[in-house]
Amino acid sequence: MNAGGIYYEIHADAAMRRRRKAAKAPSLIIDNDLQLEANIEQLLQNSLSPEQITGYMERGHLRRLSHQTIYDWVHRRWQSRKEYLRFKGRPRVPYGAGKGFWQAHKRHISERPPVVAKRRRAGDWEGDLVHGIRDDTFHALLTLVDRASGFGVIWKIRTLYPHVVAHIVEIALRGLPAHTITFDNGIEFGHHKTMEKLLKCKVYFTDTNSPQQRGANENFNGLVREFFPKGKSLAHVTQSDATRVATILNRRPRKRLGYECPRNVFAAMSGLNPYIAR
Repeated sequence: MNAGGIYYEIHADAAMRRRRKAAKAPSLIIDNDLQLEANIEQLLQNSLSPEQITGYMERGHLRRLSHQTIYDWVHRRWQSRKEYLRFKGRPRVPYGAGKGFWQAHKRHISERPPVVAKRRRAGDWEGDLVHGIRDDTFHALLTLVDRASGFGVIWKIRTLYPHVVAHIVEIALRGLPAHTITFDNGIEFGHHKTMEKLLKCKVYFTDTNSPQQRGANENFNGLVREFFPKGKSLAHVTQSDATRVATILNRRPRKRLGYECPRNVFAAMSGLNPYIAR
């Protein structure tokens, strides 16, 4: 654990795997048995459904296994295993990230104070997630853009769990002014009250399917795509990679800023040293 109380990913991942194997959780019985995993993979490739595999194995007294356990195994490596299913569908939303995990009293974008629309101060942010492919570990990039200056922060994440995303937002904006943040209605931003408590700011949400209401963020995401194209996995992307791209974009002159760069404009509006402003 580092000084900030955050596990380094590589250590946390290794520890998680050790705990899983030691626990022999029913949901991981396939992962922990190479022969069983190979048998199930072969049966799926032979076009048997998880329900049919369960019935076949029970009838032959081979193994008692629920079809849900097989589905869970497929979804843990969705991108590489989805072809096993006759109906591909979409990857599951992680357990605990559903509607019940939306914190109450969402603020609509119409409730934002008028000063936000004027873009005259630093600290009014727009946020979103940039995805590569919907792989099994949900690798994504959290992007946060200051409306006034176009200054952006990019943070690599490996989860869509709302309570974790809320804390990552706080880490990403730590030390920077934050008056408001505007998100779309993705469930990953469901712990908005947690963000407000951590950052002492107000969180607002756009209308459904209205990316134009987060125009600054959408434009920034388009620039991010120059470095991380759609359809390419983000699994290999590190935080150093994300920070490097943010630095390049924040130093790129913008026409709407009179060809000044976002970093300098943000620093001038916030009173921060431009080198502190990432």
